[in-house]
Amino acid sequence: MTPKGTAPASDDAGATTFEAMMGRLQSLVGKLEEGNLTLDESIRSFEEGMDLVKKCTEVLDKAEERIQKLTRDASGKPVTSPLDGDEDEADTGGDELPF
Repeated sequence: MTPKGTAPASDDAGATTFEAMMGRLQSLVGKLEEGNLTLDESIRSFEEGMDLVKKCTEVLDKAEERIQKLTRDASGKPVTSPLDGDEDEADTGGDELPF
């Protein structure tokens, strides 16, 4: 366990990095929504935001894989069940981003 204020172990670095990326993404969205950026600044912000979305999605995919490895049945097969409220969302195709 790491004390507060210290860097997490390399295995846990994704959680902090994910939260930092989400914070930056929210900041970029806020700036874009204000509409006070130049066209060039807007394009750069959009490009950075899309890159952050891709990286966040990769982190979430890896986290899902780790969870599935932890939730295997007696024969070693992953046991998955929808989270509360996900039954309706399962039919949307899965190509949509969670944000």
